[in-house]
Amino acid sequence: MYQIPKELDLSEAIGQCTTQLRIGPFDIQFSFGKVNFNIQSQVILKSQGEIIAQWEEGTWPDAAFYKVFSVAMVDWQLQESSIILRLENGIEMQLMADNGGYECMQISIEGQDILWVI
Repeated sequence: MYQIPKELDLSEAIGQCTTQLRIGPFDIQFSFGKVNFNIQSQVILKSQGEIIAQWEEGTWPDAAFYKVFSVAMVDWQLQESSIILRLENGIEMQLMADNGGYECMQISIEGQDILWVI
């Protein structure tokens, strides 16, 4: 069963921005500096606690995803079934790991010989 590891450290992404999203039929990919995300599960964008956009496999991301471009990550939080990335403009990216026991995301950090499979 794939779960979010408690030792996952995304500190390398603090202060870094993303400049592009890469969309495939079954995944969305993006990077914050050296931290690379490949997501096959739902991604939710929130502003002031309200959902402003979401992406799911097989769909095109909502236009509000433009709000994550060139905005620095200021914090991150690991929860039991999601990873929350907080951005400088108040947007939260919630990466859902509610995967029914199947692999749904891969996270790698350039310069480290580890691939986090969740």
